[in-house]
Amino acid sequence: MEWILKLRYTLWGPFTVVLIAATGLLLTLRTRGVQFWCVGQLLRPSSTRRQDGITPFQALCTSLGGTLGVGNLAGVASALTLGGPGAVFWMLVAAFLGMATKYSELVLAVKYRIHTPEPLGGPMVYLSRGAGLPGLAKVFAICCVISALGTGAAAQGSAIAEALTPIVPLPRGLIALSVSLLLLPILRGGGKRIARASAVLVPIMTVSYLAAGSWVLVTHASEIPSALALIVSSAMEPLSCGGGLIGLLTARTISDGFAKGIFSNEAGMGSAPIAHGSSDCESPCAEGMLGAVEVFVDTCVVCLLTALVLLTTGAWQSGADGLTMTTRAFATVLGDAAPWFIGITVVFLAVSTVLGWSFYGLACLKWLGARPTLLSLYPVGIVCSAALAGCVPLTALLLVTDISAACMSFPNLIGLWTLSGEVSAETRRFLARRK
Repeated sequence: MEWILKLRYTLWGPFTVVLIAATGLLLTLRTRGVQFWCVGQLLRPSSTRRQDGITPFQALCTSLGGTLGVGNLAGVASALTLGGPGAVFWMLVAAFLGMATKYSELVLAVKYRIHTPEPLGGPMVYLSRGAGLPGLAKVFAICCVISALGTGAAAQGSAIAEALTPIVPLPRGLIALSVSLLLLPILRGGGKRIARASAVLVPIMTVSYLAAGSWVLVTHASEIPSALALIVSSAMEPLSCGGGLIGLLTARTISDGFAKGIFSNEAGMGSAPIAHGSSDCESPCAEGMLGAVEVFVDTCVVCLLTALVLLTTGAWQSGADGLTMTTRAFATVLGDAAPWFIGITVVFLAVSTVLGWSFYGLACLKWLGARPTLLSLYPVGIVCSAALAGCVPLTALLLVTDISAACMSFPNLIGLWTLSGEVSAETRRFLARRK
């Protein structure tokens, strides 16, 4: 466990934090502050669609399915445990910058996608076709295939087992296996079936969780101002205690905030562009705006709500970690029903994440030229990974997902820096046409 923790903080050290922040700042400038104009432009009518891919709404739900997951519950709790309340502040900073990053990823995914005959896009495509870095494109694709087995399957299988163990009298491994097997028919149906399932699951689970979380916050409304003040004051502590800028960058508060932000909203990780690159939208910028909204919904709405629930109820100081901490927070309002609510919510979140990441892994395998036999066996590998991980503690797997996120992010961020001029040009043309 110690060596995993050491590797995680090495990969998420000062260099990674500066690289992600600098990428977000660069792309904010290149996109003319997409964070401020994307919602207004997104609400304007547009009809730029083909008919050979999944719909933009299905792409949004597939991507949100891969984004909204255990990171929104256990990940936020883990960030509070490792980095304190200040980590929430840095998650929000990472999200603000990540809106421009994810917008740019999706612009490039649609601009450089190929048709096989269905559309196929993502970092592996724009690194190869746009940046002229085929070797780095292969590195990304391989990392994504592996990450889908880890972040997309193993972490979710462990989360399902941890959430259902208190309410289902079965061994953890058997719980994870049972839920995983139920997913196999959808996974074997390919990308379009995964997209259709995500379009049903994601809206239901998102609204349900936000409603319950809002109920908790209304009950503890008097504690919200002090919780917000604690988030801000704790975020500033590394600067005063750590010795200036070096202390700020090396503090675990910032490291955990950025790492959990990336794990949760996936901005810069390169996964979401794979779903959106497969959509039938013809406008790169119109698709990119969906990505910016995804980051906002994931981190600034869902993750912030979870953090406030944990802080206002005092659950973050209970000595618990992960989903146990989140369950204790909701128990202040839901009582004995809290384990059931968290258990059902985690199953929905984890299932949608497995579906989303399976889509990503299959797309990368197709791009790598995998044989049909491997493509048909890959969903079985996803199921096996989720089932076996049911016997592994979730806390350890969350550290592994941080490592996985870093390995995928590095080649993708290089591509974003290389192609930032293309993003700027597409954005200028788009805004000129919309005047």
